[in-house]
Amino acid sequence: MDRALTVEEAVMRFYATGTSETHSWLLQIQASFEAWSFVWDLIEPTKLAVVLINIQASEEGRKESKSLVEDVISNLSCDTPLMLDLLLRVLSALPVEFENCHGTTKTKIRQSLIASWQRVALLLLDVFSNLDHVVAGRNNQKIFLLGLECALSWLKLGEIPLEATSHLFKHFLQAALHYAPRREIDLEASSGWEVVQECLNLTLRNPALVSTPVLLWEWTEGLIWSVRQECGQAFYDILGTFGHAHSRTFLLALSGEGDEKKKWAAKQLVELLLECSELPGRYPTEERSSCIPFGFWYSLQDDFYVLDPPVEARALLALKPVYARLAQALLRKATLPLSAVEAGDEDDRELLRCYRQDAADTLAYCYNVLGVELLELLGQRLSQPPDNFDEWNQVESTLHAFKALSGSIESHERRYIPPLLSIVLSEIPYHRYPGEVLSSACTAIGAYAEWIGEHPDPWLEGCLRLVALGLAQGPVTATAASMALKDLARECGPHLAPLAPSVLETIGCTLPNVPPGGCVGLRLMYAAGKLLNSLPSTDLQLQHLDSTLGPCVRRLHELLQLPPSKARGSVVNQLKMATTLFSTLEGHVGKAVLDGLVPLFNRIVTDSEWGKDYMTLEAMHICVQKSLSSLPHPKAEARPLLLLLTTSYKTTPHPAALNLLRQLVLALGRDSCSIIAPVFAELNGYTLNGVAAIQTAGGNLSDLSDLLQAYLVLLAQICKKTSQLLLDIPQQIPETLRCGIACLSLPEVGIAKAAGSFLSHAIGQCPHLKTFIETFGQELVCTILRCVGGDVARCSLEPHAEVLLELCISYHQWTTQWLRVALSNANAPPVSQERKDTFIRDVLRVRRNKGRLCDILKDFGLVCRQSTPGLIQ
Repeated sequence: MDRALTVEEAVMRFYATGTSETHSWLLQIQASFEAWSFVWDLIEPTKLAVVLINIQASEEGRKESKSLVEDVISNLSCDTPLMLDLLLRVLSALPVEFENCHGTTKTKIRQSLIASWQRVALLLLDVFSNLDHVVAGRNNQKIFLLGLECALSWLKLGEIPLEATSHLFKHFLQAALHYAPRREIDLEASSGWEVVQECLNLTLRNPALVSTPVLLWEWTEGLIWSVRQECGQAFYDILGTFGHAHSRTFLLALSGEGDEKKKWAAKQLVELLLECSELPGRYPTEERSSCIPFGFWYSLQDDFYVLDPPVEARALLALKPVYARLAQALLRKATLPLSAVEAGDEDDRELLRCYRQDAADTLAYCYNVLGVELLELLGQRLSQPPDNFDEWNQVESTLHAFKALSGSIESHERRYIPPLLSIVLSEIPYHRYPGEVLSSACTAIGAYAEWIGEHPDPWLEGCLRLVALGLAQGPVTATAASMALKDLARECGPHLAPLAPSVLETIGCTLPNVPPGGCVGLRLMYAAGKLLNSLPSTDLQLQHLDSTLGPCVRRLHELLQLPPSKARGSVVNQLKMATTLFSTLEGHVGKAVLDGLVPLFNRIVTDSEWGKDYMTLEAMHICVQKSLSSLPHPKAEARPLLLLLTTSYKTTPHPAALNLLRQLVLALGRDSCSIIAPVFAELNGYTLNGVAAIQTAGGNLSDLSDLLQAYLVLLAQICKKTSQLLLDIPQQIPETLRCGIACLSLPEVGIAKAAGSFLSHAIGQCPHLKTFIETFGQELVCTILRCVGGDVARCSLEPHAEVLLELCISYHQWTTQWLRVALSNANAPPVSQERKDTFIRDVLRVRRNKGRLCDILKDFGLVCRQSTPGLIQ
C-alpha cells in the first residue's frame, strides 16, 4: 500500500509540475512487472493513477498474452473474494484490449490469447464448481456473474478450442436455469440471463462442434432436458441458434441416419421450435418469440435440397408433418389485427409487417417441402363458407399466403392455380369484408400476373374486373389494385385489346381521386400506356386518350393558377405521371400526347414564378425528354420544343434543360440542315457568358456544379457524335475549351470527370480542333500539373490522366514541350530536376494504359505534397 501511495503522489506531482525526473520514474514503474503487485490499490475512482492499470494491461498484452495470463493468475491470489473479483475483471479485459490492436500484431495476440484459453477455462471451471451449489446466494452471485462475463469476453474471440469450453457447458446450462426470466425478476437476474444466453449461443455455434458428434448430441440432450424442466420459452433463442447452426446434422438424424437416440433428440428439438412458432397470442403485442425459428426453418429445407436421393426420400417423410403444422401455425399467426387497439403502436405495426414478410418467405419454404399439399390447404381455407364475417383476417391471411407462393409456382401448373384463382375472383364476398381483404386479393393477382399472361383465357378478364373493383373502392385498396394493374399490363400486353376500353375508362374515373404525391397515379399511367398500345388503331388510341391524359391536363391547368409555394408538389407529380405515360407509349399517339402538353409547358416557362421554380422545371424537362422516344417523326415534330427549351434556359439555366438538349442533339444533330445547330450555339454562348461573369466577379464555379457537369457531358457527346456543331461556332471554341480546363481544377469529382471526358474527346476525336488544341495545350498541361501538385486530391486524378494520355497519343511532340515548360515554370512543384525529368519520361512512355498513367501522376503528386508542407493527402 505504501508503494501505491508513492505512485499516486508522483502522478499528482507530475501533473502539477511536469518535471522530467518524475516522468522518467513513472515510466520505469509503468514498465516494471512489480506494478502488478500494487496497481490494484489504485483502482478507486478517486485515484488519479488508475490509468496505470489500463497501460500495464495494454503494454503487457502486446508482448506475449499466454505468459501474461499465466503471470496474472499466479501473481493474483484467489484467496479472498476481492482478489478473485480483480482477477476476473483483468482476465475479462484482455480480449477487449486485443480489439484495439491492428495488423499483424492483432493476429499474433489473438493466436496467443486462444492458446491461453485452456488456462482461463480451468480457472473458470474452478470458480463455477465452487459456486454452483450456492449460486443463488447474494454474496457469491456477483463473483459467479463476473465469471460468466469473463467467459463471454473470451468466447467472443471466436474459434477457441472446444475441448476447454466443453467443461464449462454444464455450468452455463445451470446458470441459464437460474437466471432464466420469470414473471418477477430483478435487474441483476436480467443482466445475468443476457450474459449466459450469449455464452450458450457462442458455444453452441462453434463450428468445431460438428466434428465432435458425441459432444453435440450430449449437449442437445442436456439442452432439451433443461427446456423441458422449466422456463421453456426463455430458451427459444438458444434453441433457434443451435438448430440453425447444425440444421444438416439434425436433418440427417431425422431421416434415420444414426441411432434412435439421436433421432429422438432431433425430433425433440424440432418439436420445441414448432411449439415456439405455434405460441398462442398475437405477435408482437402479446408475444415476441414466435419469430425466432424463422432462420431454422429456412436452413432445414435448404439442407433438404442437397441430400442424396435415398436419404432425401426418408427426410421428406420426416419433414412433411413438421412443415404441415408450421404452415397452419403461420396462417394463424400472420393474421392482421381486427382493431386499432389490437394492432398496438407504430413500432408494433412495423414489427408485424416484418413478421408477415418473414412468414410469407417461410410459407414458400413450406411449399418446397409440401408441394401441392399446401395449395390444397389454401383452397380448403378459401372455399369454406364463413361462419362469421368478423373473422375476415383469416381470409386475408390465406390470400397473403397464396401470394407468397407465386414465386415457387411453375408457369405450366394448371391443376391447382385455376381453382384457386376461381375462388379468389368469384367466390369471396368482398363487399362483406373490410378493404384489406380485397387489397390482399389484388396483391395476389399481381403476383400471378406472369402466370395469367401465359393463361389469359378466361382469367385475365376476371382479374381486370377485380382490379377495377379495387381501384373504385378507395385509398385502402387503390395502392394494391394499381400495382396489380401495372403487373397485368406488363405481362399480358398482347391480350389486353378487347378489355382495354373499359379498363381505360376505370383509370379515367380513378385518376381525379388519386391522392397527390403517391405512386398510384404513376402506376395507373404506366398501365394506361400499355393499354393504349394494345388498341389496334391510332384512331382508337386517340379516342381513349382523353380518359387518361385528360384528367392530368385539366389538373395541371388548375394547379398552374396557384403559386409554386402552394402547388409545387402536385404539379411535379402530374408532370411525372405524364412522363410515365410517355415511357410506355408506342406508335403515333405520342405526338397527340405532346401536343396536349406543350401549351402547359409554354405556360410554365413564361410564367414569372413557375418559370423559375427549380423542381417544376426539372420535372418538365424530363417529361419533354421522355416524349422524344414516342415521336414517330422527331425531326419535324420536335420543332416546338426548341423554342420552349431556349426560352426556359435563358430564363432559368437548369441541368435538366441541357440533358434535354443532349437528347435533341442525338435525335437531330446529324442532319446536314440541322435545326438544332442555332439552338446549341445560342445556349452554348449563354452558358459561357454566365461562366465568364462568375469568374470576373471572383465567384466560385463550384456553385454551378450540377449545371456545369450537365454542360460538359453535353460537350463530350457532341465531340463524340456531332463535332460539326462545334465547328459551326469557331468564335466560341476558345472559351468552351477554357471552361473545360477551369472545371478540371474543381474539387467536385463529377465535374472533373465530365471535364476530362469532354477534353479527351475533343483532343482524340475532333481533328478539326487541332489548331485550338495546340493553342491551349500549354495552359491545359499546366492546369493538370497544378492539380497533380496539390490542387486536387490524389484519389481524384483519373480524369487528368485521361486527358494527358490523349495528349500523349495525339500530340506527342507538343506534349513533351508543354511538360518541360510547365515544370520549369516558377509555380511548378518544388521537386528536383532529376525527379521532373524522370516524371516526363514516365509519362511519355505510357501510350495506352490510363491506369498506369494515373499511378504515375499519384506518385508524382505525393512527392510534390511531401515537398510542400500541409499538402499531404
